[in-house]
Amino acid sequence: MNPTAASGPSERPVLDGPPPGMAQADRELLEVATALLDRRYRAGVHEVAAALRLADGTVVTGLHVEASAGRASVCAESAALSAAVVAGSAVESVVGVLRRPAGTLHLIEPCGVCAELLGDHAPDARVWVAVGDGFAPVGVAELLPFRRRRAARSVSDPTSGVDSTTPEV
Repeated sequence: MNPTAASGPSERPVLDGPPPGMAQADRELLEVATALLDRRYRAGVHEVAAALRLADGTVVTGLHVEASAGRASVCAESAALSAAVVAGSAVESVVGVLRRPAGTLHLIEPCGVCAELLGDHAPDARVWVAVGDGFAPVGVAELLPFRRRRAARSVSDPTSGVDSTTPEV
């Protein structure tokens, strides 16, 4: 892998293999997400795939689905998180992979909306992201360090035993 190579205006490090320090279980997530992109990639329509490992060992996936009305688009991480909720097991690890039209692969962090959803439904998970010229896992809480919640909103994950009810800020 050459993490110092960047591609296009995003300046994201190019992913040309598993990052140093990525455990075998997360390498499997990287392989699964990359294989999904190999099968379903369409420029501008399906450019991101995510794979999540659940506490019971299950791997679930999601695919970015672009819509002509931008907000109607569905992110890969949100789609995979929905599958995790259906499966009923807590999320332990998240790997998202972006394929650019030129063919380069990049680890990609969840967007703000997906980071919010992960914070509500997978607060203890780790997420692989680009950090400087390389890659590293970070905790979901690190994705949005100054996160707030609306008053009287409670989101509980019965599979993890976590009740994320928070007082009004």
